[in-house]
Amino acid sequence: MMRVGLFAIFILLIGCAEDQEFEDFTNEDSSKREQKFLKESKQCTADKDKFSHKIQGRELGFEGEHTGYLGCMKMQGWSQKTTS
Repeated sequence: MMRVGLFAIFILLIGCAEDQEFEDFTNEDSSKREQKFLKESKQCTADKDKFSHKIQGRELGFEGEHTGYLGCMKMQGWSQKTTS
């Protein structure tokens, strides 16, 4: 029974994970391409819970669960494209 509960939580976490796409971001340095984005996005995903990234994200006006990730990406020069 315990295994089923853990499995359900794992599936829920995986299903709710939101992958960021290269097409959703721009970079100050136009020479940075998708490979660089993927590498930096992976690193920011791993580091999103670091206090410095959360603070940076809040200072930049980000809110919610992606604050640390977006703060980290912004420090790497990536800006999320806005949808109008």
